[in-house]
Amino acid sequence: MTQFTYRLQPLLEQKEEAEKEAEQEQARQEHELESQLAVLQSLQRRERELAEKRERLRRELLSKPGEHGELTACEVQARSEYVQAVGLQIEEAKNDVLSQRQLVEQCEIRLQEAKERLAEARREVEVLTKHRTRQEERFLRELQVQEERALDEIGNALYTSRRRPI
Repeated sequence: MTQFTYRLQPLLEQKEEAEKEAEQEQARQEHELESQLAVLQSLQRRERELAEKRERLRRELLSKPGEHGELTACEVQARSEYVQAVGLQIEEAKNDVLSQRQLVEQCEIRLQEAKERLAEARREVEVLTKHRTRQEERFLRELQVQEERALDEIGNALYTSRRRPI
């Protein structure tokens, strides 16, 4: 019996390999996005902590007594400068958060592109798989027709050999 051989099998295997690579790339992009989101959350938390610290320092600026019991002008000045320094740290933290958001957006774009490539690779594999299935079905139908013809010929030969007088 003849075996079915798909003439586009190397192409199908190539497309399946491309699909696996696209799946791996998508997984890498998802992992990268998750790590960048974790960094973003960390930076946002740092920004909130600094803002809370500045608010606490502002409230304590004039209310807490100094080291020697009374609040001096120098201590108020030093506290005020420290509040301003914390404000600068907040600005730096905001800039860091903004930069990280841009990185996250880039990661999201790359992930979306990876998803699209994977979907395209899957479609290509599906098309070739369907084509292979149809070709195999056609081959099997033709093989069945050939077997039926061979059986008919055998049957006809037996019938005619029995009808002839010896």
